[in-house]
Amino acid sequence: MEPNPIKKWIVAILILLPFLSVAQTGDILGKITDQDSNPIPYANVLIENTNIGTLTDDKGEFVLRDVTYGDYTIIVSFLGFKSQELAVSHNGQNNALREVVLEESAFALDDVTIVTNRDEESIDEIPASVSVLTSRDIEVFRQHANTMADIVAYVPGVSLSTNTTQTRGQNIRGRNMLVLIDGIPQSTPLFITNRDLNTIDPEVIERVEVIKGATSIYGNGAEGGIINFITKNGSTNKKLESQTTLGASGSLVNTDHTIGTNISQIFKGRAGNLNYIVGGSFRETGIMRSAANEISSPFYGLGETEFYNVFTKIGYNLNDKNRLELMYNYFSSNQNSNLNRIAGVYGEIPTTGAFGETNSLEEDQGTRFNHNYYLKFSSYDLFANTDLELNLYGQNFQTVYGFSAFFTDIDGGFEGGQSRITSDKRGARLNLTTRYTLADVISGKLIYGVDYMGDITEQTLTDGRVYTPAMDMNNIAPYLQVKAQYQDLIFKGGVRYENINIDIDDYTTLVRNSDGTASGGVNVIGDELNYSALTFNTGIRYNAWRYAQPFFSFSQSFSVGQLGRILRNATDPEAINGRIDTEAVIANNYEFGITSDITDKIKFQGTYFLSTSDLGTTFSEQPSGLLALARLPERVYGIELQLDTRLTDKLDFGVSLATIEGRTDDNDDGNFDDDDSYINGTRINPSVFRAYLGYEITPVWNFRLFSTFSGDRDRFDPRADGSFAYGNGPVNSFTVTSLFTSYQLAPNTKLLLGIENLFNEDYYTVRSQWAGRDTQYEKGNGINFNLRLSIQL
Repeated sequence: MEPNPIKKWIVAILILLPFLSVAQTGDILGKITDQDSNPIPYANVLIENTNIGTLTDDKGEFVLRDVTYGDYTIIVSFLGFKSQELAVSHNGQNNALREVVLEESAFALDDVTIVTNRDEESIDEIPASVSVLTSRDIEVFRQHANTMADIVAYVPGVSLSTNTTQTRGQNIRGRNMLVLIDGIPQSTPLFITNRDLNTIDPEVIERVEVIKGATSIYGNGAEGGIINFITKNGSTNKKLESQTTLGASGSLVNTDHTIGTNISQIFKGRAGNLNYIVGGSFRETGIMRSAANEISSPFYGLGETEFYNVFTKIGYNLNDKNRLELMYNYFSSNQNSNLNRIAGVYGEIPTTGAFGETNSLEEDQGTRFNHNYYLKFSSYDLFANTDLELNLYGQNFQTVYGFSAFFTDIDGGFEGGQSRITSDKRGARLNLTTRYTLADVISGKLIYGVDYMGDITEQTLTDGRVYTPAMDMNNIAPYLQVKAQYQDLIFKGGVRYENINIDIDDYTTLVRNSDGTASGGVNVIGDELNYSALTFNTGIRYNAWRYAQPFFSFSQSFSVGQLGRILRNATDPEAINGRIDTEAVIANNYEFGITSDITDKIKFQGTYFLSTSDLGTTFSEQPSGLLALARLPERVYGIELQLDTRLTDKLDFGVSLATIEGRTDDNDDGNFDDDDSYINGTRINPSVFRAYLGYEITPVWNFRLFSTFSGDRDRFDPRADGSFAYGNGPVNSFTVTSLFTSYQLAPNTKLLLGIENLFNEDYYTVRSQWAGRDTQYEKGNGINFNLRLSIQL
């Protein structure tokens, strides 16, 4: 007998009913305010352990759309307020949260979540020095800064910028740093470009995360630490949101030929499970002038330059726990100058620029292109409390340097030349995070995975000659990181195993023949170089005491150490085959620090660090004038202090001090306190003291003053003729003060003004002093302005 068809339908419905109910979705609504019932716009709202999140609108309201029914924990956070976790039962009957009130915190930096260490965690969980520049910081600093190199210099431990496109000498704690854009390496450790800090427009950056001290978490090249530029995302409740920025800049010493303009446009929105952001920016600068009205040198200068940036990021939530995201960013900066460089006299007369007929052989300096892209898949709670992230990425980069007679080859018919560095990277990262609990007492995470990166870097001249051969690197590195927390005690430790192979074809060193004596022309036999190393890190932090949360850490980095500079100066045909020192550098970083909430309105951070390595990476000038790497044992050490206080509800004040010193063990006896040498200015800059004062004049009008004092450093004697070897020049102190102010003209319109060098200090930059060269003896900018109008719809 056939079953009754009605009964079959009833049975089918009963079987499917649980699944149908699980699939039901609805919106979760809410409003975020402060303790005075004022709405908090752009607060972060995130459902824990999912990809679902958004920002509040200008009324403090938010909507989490199409959320599957169930019980959730919602995390609400905003800088300056304490984060809250809210338990929500979402069933379609009660989808609206009551008004959520955030408690103000003068210094809520502990609530800032960072991702550069491959795990989302707040700063107070990390046993190491970490600094974050928020979107608000970037908005303020960019008004009196010319580049990202200027902006990151506000982080204690990062040395002052050079006021040029070339950032040699700007580092973290006296060592090279690894610069990233959303985790994509911008640095080229095989041959450092000194351009990696200035390869993206600040307009598309959400925040900057700085991890200080040697680390191998992203592989090759982070002896001093990591700077990660995190780009903006499309978090919004609206289908379409627009931000337009118009601006102008120029010198207030003399506006003639100095006026520049900038414009940017960003659109972002959300449509169902899809969110997006897309935008572009254009900026052009006029000439730069010193406080004494001298025109700044065009060589590696920031004047008469056009900057372009195109950016997009598209994300799609496949469901509550799985997400795909695509990012692309294009940046270009090219100088089109009508100036000639007029060489000065070191210690007496600055190098300047002058209008006139320029060199017809010279191409525009600057970064021709910097393409960055990734495709990322994220899965929360994929299996056994484990999250997965798979990231496929790439970078294509080329930069062109200034014309130099150094490349003259009379016999070859070349009257000088310009070098360019090209780097193509492709990579993949598989990262897994497993949460665990032991006996309900210890909780933590295991972070593990494997990285692959290929990098082809070469240096050629624009006329086609090869200066540094193509180096084809393949790097595979598995890693494991353990995090454990017992009450207020936090422990972290991990290992990473580096495997690097670098293929170098046969090549001929560059021929130069400028004075009748030929050099170069060595036919070097290609080979494969292999490196491997196991690097460690460990750290511990104790958070039980409000007045002192101490931490200690030890970490190592691994770096090939500018192989390209060694190869291009080879004098032996079998140089690669074991006849030159290409051994990798392992740096050890020891760090002890304390953070302290002295009161609700006073916060202090202090750190002492020591960095050692058996091999060095310091440039030293040879009798030929060429720069070579001094491969000597090194010790770098210093102190970083920072104090922030809120004097009143409208007035805040802060100071910071970063001091550093470094020495080499010239006689390799293990003692750095005898007749050994100091490390020169290419690595070690003078102490830097900073102070700021902020005041809210009205709820819509505020201002901030920033003052930077750079100290003296005089460690080296002049040569017999009174000149200094490169990097050994004495550095004299100076103080520069800048102003920021903003006025909210309307709810969606803001006027921002920045004044760099407010008191028109006439000074020489740190780099121009330690370089010890006539052509690099350059002054910093005089007083100048940057005015912007921002409209958000």
